[in-house]
Amino acid sequence: MKSTELEVAKVGKKRVLRLGITPTTVATIMPCVSLFSRRNPDVNFEVHDGITYTLYRYLMDGIIDISIARTPLRLDDVDYKILSSEPMIAVSSKDMLPEKNGSLKLSDLLNIPLIIYRRYEALIMDAFHSRGMEPDLFCVCDDPRGAMLWAKEGLATAIFPQSMSSLCQGLRIQPLAESDLETQIAVIWKKGRKLSPLLQDFVDACMESIS
Repeated sequence: MKSTELEVAKVGKKRVLRLGITPTTVATIMPCVSLFSRRNPDVNFEVHDGITYTLYRYLMDGIIDISIARTPLRLDDVDYKILSSEPMIAVSSKDMLPEKNGSLKLSDLLNIPLIIYRRYEALIMDAFHSRGMEPDLFCVCDDPRGAMLWAKEGLATAIFPQSMSSLCQGLRIQPLAESDLETQIAVIWKKGRKLSPLLQDFVDACMESIS
């Protein structure tokens, strides 16, 4: 399994693409998967869900062939293509944040309890500290889906990547206009590995779909 990028499935003769997807990139990447699948109807997927760092290890260990990842991430040991960039959003119950047209600044979130997905804790805290501000951290958590439930209860305002907005039904969503909080979504594969025709087709479908 680990020594090949393509395999014949145990049932039938379909090819298999072993793909890693993070919870915060599903909405972005599904149109790419859909385009690729229509072009390659003979391909089945073996999908591994996990945080970016877990999938990075799977990639290095040969458990998956290719992965969707989000920065911040060390890219020295992988080859990659950047698919998109996006800002963070503030997500809250309707009465947690003051009404404001357009984007928020980090200063608008001072003295408001915040819930932060641990994956972006350093990024967010660095952004506050570079402005001489100390946020009110109510909770740091490992699961963004759980953080949304806390926000729905009106306990805190959550900070997420913008692509998670489709999962935040019933919540107020406001973009954060801070360029140092932008993250990038990339498709990554092990450095120096020549892409098989199937993996190249997948990368091409991602670039075409996103563009």
